[in-house]
Amino acid sequence: MGYTRATERMQIGMEQIRDIDLARDRLLEGQYSLVIVKQGKLLFTSRDQGIKPIYSAVTQLGEILKGAVLADRVIGKAAAMLCSLAQVKSVYAELISSKAMEALNEAGIDLEYNKTCPYILNRSQDGMCPIEKLAASIDDGELLLKAIGQFLKDRE
Repeated sequence: MGYTRATERMQIGMEQIRDIDLARDRLLEGQYSLVIVKQGKLLFTSRDQGIKPIYSAVTQLGEILKGAVLADRVIGKAAAMLCSLAQVKSVYAELISSKAMEALNEAGIDLEYNKTCPYILNRSQDGMCPIEKLAASIDDGELLLKAIGQFLKDRE
């Protein structure tokens, strides 16, 4: 398992460690795709695939996510940027792209992960995920949030 930390940040407090452990354990044991915990309380879970769970969490919970801990099966650059936009404190990822790692580090978000990859694949596993492509050309979290919303709307 890998770990990264923003260099300026102090060691995570015991409460935060419990939150990341709780989020990770719920993710793995409950067969969720996304789990969000804050101060020992479960804020959000989803079994949906793709970017939709984290997009839904950010748009539904907004400011409540500030300081929360997020555990996700797959984190690409877009998901990492949404974590930054929501000001989550820590992230656990089963699989994370190198661009997502960079984005989280730049945002000062603590990270634990299981595996890394150069980029996130699409569902047919024959190319880059369309949301990962979208995020490659956008560096502003608010603009990305709007672009993802349009992408999801177009797919309905």
